[in-house]
Amino acid sequence: MAKPKLIVASARLPVTLTKRHEAWEVAPSTGGLVTALKSVRERREFTWLGWPGAHVPETERAAVTRELNRHGASPVFISKAHMEGFYENFSNEVLWPLFHNSAERSRFDLTGWKAYQVVNEMFADLIAKVSRPGDVVWIHDYQLALVPELLRRKGLNCAIGYFLHIPFPSAETYRTLPVSEAILRGMLGADLLAFHAYEYVAHFRTACLRVLGLESEPDTLGLSARTVQLAVLPIGIDPAEIREMAQGAAARAEMLSLRQAYGGMKIIVGVDRLDYTKGIPQKLEAFEELLRSHPKWRGKAVLIQVAAPSRTNVSQYQLLKREVDELVGRINGRFGTSSYTPVVYVNQAMPRDRLTGMYQAADIALVTPVRDGMNLVALEYVAARGELGGALILSEFAGAAHCLPGARLVNPYSTAQVADVLNDSLENPPSPEAFRHMLRFVNDNTSTRWANRFLDQLESLGGQVQMPALPLSFADEPLASAVRSAVRPLIFLDYDGTLRNYELDPQAAAPDAQILRVLRELSQLSTLYVISGRSAVTLENWLGKLAIGLVCEHGLAFKDPGGFWQQRVSVSGSALQRVVRPVFEDFVRRTPGSRIELKQAAIAWHYRGADPEYGSFQAKELLTRLEDNLKRRPFKVLRGSRVIEVRHEQVTKGNAVRHLLQRYPDADFLFCAGDDRTDEEMMDAIPDEWRDRAVTCWVGGRSAHAAYFRESSQTLLAELSKLARAWQKARGEARDPRRSEDDGEERDSARRNGLRGGDGKGHRTETSAATERTRGRHARTGKEKRVDGD
Repeated sequence: MAKPKLIVASARLPVTLTKRHEAWEVAPSTGGLVTALKSVRERREFTWLGWPGAHVPETERAAVTRELNRHGASPVFISKAHMEGFYENFSNEVLWPLFHNSAERSRFDLTGWKAYQVVNEMFADLIAKVSRPGDVVWIHDYQLALVPELLRRKGLNCAIGYFLHIPFPSAETYRTLPVSEAILRGMLGADLLAFHAYEYVAHFRTACLRVLGLESEPDTLGLSARTVQLAVLPIGIDPAEIREMAQGAAARAEMLSLRQAYGGMKIIVGVDRLDYTKGIPQKLEAFEELLRSHPKWRGKAVLIQVAAPSRTNVSQYQLLKREVDELVGRINGRFGTSSYTPVVYVNQAMPRDRLTGMYQAADIALVTPVRDGMNLVALEYVAARGELGGALILSEFAGAAHCLPGARLVNPYSTAQVADVLNDSLENPPSPEAFRHMLRFVNDNTSTRWANRFLDQLESLGGQVQMPALPLSFADEPLASAVRSAVRPLIFLDYDGTLRNYELDPQAAAPDAQILRVLRELSQLSTLYVISGRSAVTLENWLGKLAIGLVCEHGLAFKDPGGFWQQRVSVSGSALQRVVRPVFEDFVRRTPGSRIELKQAAIAWHYRGADPEYGSFQAKELLTRLEDNLKRRPFKVLRGSRVIEVRHEQVTKGNAVRHLLQRYPDADFLFCAGDDRTDEEMMDAIPDEWRDRAVTCWVGGRSAHAAYFRESSQTLLAELSKLARAWQKARGEARDPRRSEDDGEERDSARRNGLRGGDGKGHRTETSAATERTRGRHARTGKEKRVDGD
């Protein structure tokens, strides 16, 4: 059976695009990712999306696209202005330093951020255009962090994977990013998020907790509607390619040349891009300290440092080059002689085959980045040396440090430590067994196996990611027709997380003007109930002036539009007060920033205001305590967004919906929206006979419990506003006096059933005042009773 098509997206295409003699030429380029996906693309349908690396005039883009398509690539054409903001500014001057824990170098600029958003939208648009349901999408690196969520918004029915090739910073550093929430939500659009090292996963989890309030496990992060898988998948290289190059003429010539030039000396090699994350100044200072504190190595050890130029037009990189030039000059001036140059500095890019020969000649590889996602130089050195063995001195801040157990790990900021380890490695070469451990990892963890492991894990999520839900749009069919034909519509809406975002202080989540306006418009055109876990007092204070129905505490009591509060379930909160409240009060004392919310038939412990990590830890212990305390008692424990609530098992939103649907059997259109576990009960309670007239929507992403979804409260409110306008338009058109008598009879039926529907004259039908008065008397004197204080 053929594998689904793979769509890969990265900032740059794996080709070099050049214009010669008025024609564009395309040549394959090299790189770790290109090598990793080489064998993958030979076994399945494959498309690679990215910027072609050159600015192509609009008149020539069709021809360039055709030529790139021949190479399995689809170009994203980006204007010079957008490229500068997206790539040079936001990607490289904001995210790059920040993700490498250099917040002081990160310079946020709103123009660059807007360009970054625009370009990520362009990538998402092209992916959506070329993909088919069931395809696999793999997005790469920090330049495209928003793309996964953008694809979710477009309703892409594909498995989405995202790999971050650079480190993820500590949460304290990450939180300094002004758009930290947007970047995290963008990445969380993926089904599988993978990193080089678990340290980066841990930082990402902490950032999600502190920025978004999302708790997680080491390998999963639960969203309201789905689960994101987290994985540690360190990238590899192609050791066979390195071994093949080592046998080539260029590599052998380089090796022999170096051995001849530095015969009798120990050769230390460093290969880096001239970037402030690579720790080149720290490396040079450590070598200087070696020669100062261990003078026996003067004339006996040489450091060959290759520093490929990078971003030469950027001032920070110009300053770095000047610093490196001065350090090299100082060391050579201090310790050099007419026959000995301690530091051989190569400030240019070298072909990979010559680098392989250099690795073979080197007794020691000195790799000292101050922060690095993985660092493939370390892996290439091990592969090139092979059975020769050698010493690898590696920064503990490189991702490769977690994978190469035979390496000597150092702190590049500790000049004395690096110098001492250098001295020890020069005097005492590592054991062959230590090197074989590293060689085994390099040979087993090839780039191809890395790619296959990622794709296997992503595709194994197939059942989870193939959600049937579609983006909610009342302007699209078949919803548009259902809306237009609705005469007696019924609406059930959750509040927190659905109409209103969660707040640090639950009492700060009062409805804003937009929420009130949308609810008021809909109440004039439909029968609308807000079904919430909030208390009756809170709902009355916030929404009591609107002509809508209210349901408090997940179904404990109801208030019909224009009516009084009625308690549907007779339960006592005394047991909760006696059994649960002391436990909650204990955790309030132990958890600064947490608080208790008392309801009539429920009690909640909110820890949104507590330290996120400590609050999460305490919540897990509290759940264990409650499980023991509530055995064989008629209570249910609910864990929501930074809240743990205990309620009576008979009080559920599901029971509330069943009751309301029995009250309004003639409703011809039902819309139900929610965002958490209690809302699953609400949607699951809709009977099969209502399914053809019911529209369910999940807020925050897709869910198996809803046919449609919206990404946020704001986008749902926008759709509800469109729904109100659609009904207003339909009711306006219904004023035509030529409508049949049958329509009039239908409207009379709507009035008899107490539904707020269109009356064909642009007015709303109202439940009669007599009916409301009767309900009020019944609520005060019958089996149902008013909720005290409301």
